[in-house]
Amino acid sequence: MNTPPLVSLIIITMNHEKFIKQACVSAISQTYPNYEIIFLDNASRDRTFENAEKVLSKFGQHYEMIRNTENFGVAKNINIAVSHASGEYISLLSGDDWYTEDSLSEKVSYIQKNPIDFILSDGYKYYQAEDKTTDAYTPKEKKHIIDSLDNFFHENVSENKTANVGTFVKRDLLVQYPFDESINTEDWDMNLRLTSKGFKIGFIDKKLFYYRILSTSLSRNWKLMKDSYEKVTYKYIDYIKADKELYKKYRLKLIHFKYEILLSETTSESEKQYLRKEWKKEKYRVKYKNPILFFKLLMLK
Repeated sequence: MNTPPLVSLIIITMNHEKFIKQACVSAISQTYPNYEIIFLDNASRDRTFENAEKVLSKFGQHYEMIRNTENFGVAKNINIAVSHASGEYISLLSGDDWYTEDSLSEKVSYIQKNPIDFILSDGYKYYQAEDKTTDAYTPKEKKHIIDSLDNFFHENVSENKTANVGTFVKRDLLVQYPFDESINTEDWDMNLRLTSKGFKIGFIDKKLFYYRILSTSLSRNWKLMKDSYEKVTYKYIDYIKADKELYKKYRLKLIHFKYEILLSETTSESEKQYLRKEWKKEKYRVKYKNPILFFKLLMLK
């Protein structure tokens, strides 16, 4: 009987003292028989490392624990962890998220049956503050992702439309094309980089992860998100500008960041009301070139 391929399950974490046990328990509870765990703690100031060690010490297979003495960005941490990994495949997990028990087995089965190089999947979003779980995608969103996989780069180059939790990728690709350490949205950047080079992405229509959303999540930091958005899209700006619809989406996204930042910087309700009106005007100027139609729609709103 052939030995199934080795998978390196990489956990990247920082100050996840309250959540790391759940992530680690999900990691050691996988039904897949042949995997290692590479754990990297990004200089946490709490008991994240100690709490993780208690759980991972119960793992019956190889695991390695790395503890940074200084703080690095997520992309650099993943690159470090990949350099310690021995698996044919890499599966990425943040210390505040967690996997279903069949996550690795489903991914290995899928990638071996299909001519693809890396995988995303369906899953859940868990809102910590509200203690609420929702689907990661609406049925419409998921159908669009699945139907447009062959055109993934074009569909995602002006805006990230996927929940990149539990990304599963051939290790050789991450060695040859490491994560860009200057970018915070490293997962979106990796998806575009690989698909732009012709590598194939797959999507498993099964719920294989839980994505924890915190009030401190990067997605709530509009300035950082704008910076990352501009850095990623700058790499493909000629491609974006060459397509009218893509360029329109790109401009609308920049307007979105502009006003979210301005709204986050004021507590005045009158100022917020004014900004929302200005946001609407700018948005419609980009969306509708016909001035008469533009003002009619604006009045309706």
